[in-house]
Amino acid sequence: MKINRPLSPHLTIYKPQLTSTLSIFHRIAGGFLAFLILSLILCFKLCDLSLSFYEIYLCLFSFLQISDWLFLSLANLALFALCYHMSNGIRHLLWDFGFFLDLPKVYQTGFLVLFSAILLIVLNFLRIYFS
Repeated sequence: MKINRPLSPHLTIYKPQLTSTLSIFHRIAGGFLAFLILSLILCFKLCDLSLSFYEIYLCLFSFLQISDWLFLSLANLALFALCYHMSNGIRHLLWDFGFFLDLPKVYQTGFLVLFSAILLIVLNFLRIYFS
């Protein structure tokens, strides 16, 4: 017997909102950072095992030196993910304490998270450029 109920709405039906978009990107940034840290730990651990793994490590670094743009792009992406994840994490901590939970404040703090992540990236680039 088929019941005539409407299907639940999918992501294609909903209009993207700032809160849902920031939440999705917070999860993506956290997953990316976790994957990056685990892969770096694995890479360093493999270097400790034997000299053959160390040679693979040296080949990888010689490839990264050849393609500096790839390494710098990955480093900049990781830095932006870290700054965004940290800024949004502070916002979530403030929410846990009961601050900024009404809708206008939620949107204001959302824009503040984006601004602070971009500001942290710019300050880091200025620090590198002027040092």
